[in-house]
Amino acid sequence: MCGFLILLGFSSCNEQSPIAGSDLHNDTINASVITSDSVQMFLGTSLLNNKPTASYPVDLLLGSAKGYTSSTILRFSPDNLPDSSGYEILSAQMILQPKRYAFGDTISNRLAFDVFSIAKPWTPSATIDTFQQAGFLESVNHGTFDGSIALRDTMPEVTMDISTSLIKGWFESKVKKLKDTSYNTQSSYAIALVPKSNSTVIRSFARTKQVVDVATNSKSTDEAISIRVICKKTNATKNDTIVVKTAYHGSFTSDPSKTSDAIIVNCGTGVYSGLDISLQQLPTGIAIHGAILKLTLDSASSLRGNFPIDSILTAQFVDSSYGNLIREFSGWSKSGSNIYEFSVVNALVESLLRKSRVGTLKVFPFIDRDRTRLDRLVFHGPKDPDPTKRPSLRIIYSTRPKP
Repeated sequence: MCGFLILLGFSSCNEQSPIAGSDLHNDTINASVITSDSVQMFLGTSLLNNKPTASYPVDLLLGSAKGYTSSTILRFSPDNLPDSSGYEILSAQMILQPKRYAFGDTISNRLAFDVFSIAKPWTPSATIDTFQQAGFLESVNHGTFDGSIALRDTMPEVTMDISTSLIKGWFESKVKKLKDTSYNTQSSYAIALVPKSNSTVIRSFARTKQVVDVATNSKSTDEAISIRVICKKTNATKNDTIVVKTAYHGSFTSDPSKTSDAIIVNCGTGVYSGLDISLQQLPTGIAIHGAILKLTLDSASSLRGNFPIDSILTAQFVDSSYGNLIREFSGWSKSGSNIYEFSVVNALVESLLRKSRVGTLKVFPFIDRDRTRLDRLVFHGPKDPDPTKRPSLRIIYSTRPKP
C-alpha cells in the first residue's frame, strides 16, 4: 500500500490519501499523476464576447476612462404626457440616481456627457452594434453634464437641464399618435447619454429605486431615472409638473481588450475567453480520479474600480460529441491569492477523453454577478514567459493492467 501512496506523491504511509481511489488495491490498479508542467495540455486562448443587451437587469454605466467608453440609451414612457396640445414647456430636468461604483480616475472624478435624441427604432434586445450603427443618433445636443459626483455612503440624486424643444416634440408625438394610430413613434421618447472625451471616470447609475409609503410603511419599486417637466397650458393660471419615467434602458461599453495569449474576462462588457485544451497524450482506457485547474491572475494587466476584486470565476464546457453543456465549474481565489483554483474539473477531462480529446473551456466572470462593474481580470496564458504563471492542469488517473 505504501508504494501506491508514494506514486501519488504523498510522503507518509500512515496518512489516508484524500484522492478518490486511494483505497484501491495496488495489485489491480496502476495510479498515476500527469500535469501540464510535464505534458503540453494547453494549445492557446481566444477572446470572445457575448455583447450584453439593453434588457439585461443591471445598473447603468456612463462615462469614459482607461480606454473604455460607456454610453446609455433610454426610452421614456409617454403615459404621463398630456393628451392635448397647447402646452408651453417652461423647463425640463433629468434626474439620475448615482451609485458608489466608479471606474477610472476617482480623484478628479470628472464625468462629462452629452444628450442626443435617437433617430432609429431600438428594442431591449439592442447591443453595442445597434448603438454604433450610422445614423442612430441625431446631431442636435439636448443637454450637457460636466462635473464631479462625490462618492458617499448615501448617494444623493443629481439633475441636469434638458432642452425644452426635445420635450415639446414628445408632447406633439403623443397627440399625433392619439389622433392617428398609424403614426410611427418607434424612435420617439428616446435619448442617448454619450460620454465626452474629457471624462475621466465611468460611474454607475441605478435603473430602479425603492419608494417607501410613509402612511402604510409599504415599499414599491420605481424608475430611478426620470425627467421632471414644468409646463403651462394655454390660458391656465398656474404651472403643471409632469414626471416622465423610463420604460426601458441599457448601457453599452466599448472594450479595448485585444486578442492575446492572456485569458481575459470582463463582467460589464460581456468579454470572456476560451482556453484550448488537448489531452491527446493521455493513455486510453483510463479512469479519472481527480482533476484540478489553476489560473494565475496578472495583477499588473488587470483593472478594477473602487470595489474589491472578484474572487470567483466560472467556466463552462460544451461536449461537442453530445451537443450539451457538461456542467459549470467554479474557481476561487483563496485569501487574496493570485491563484484561482477550479478544484474539481473531472467532468471536463472525462468529456474530452470520450472523443477528440481536444476542446475549448470557456472562462467567464462569476456567472451570478450582475454586469454592474467594468473590472477586467487578466490571467496569464499558456505561452507566458514565466512557466510558473501559466495555466496548470493536474490529473490523477488509473489504469487496470491486463490479467
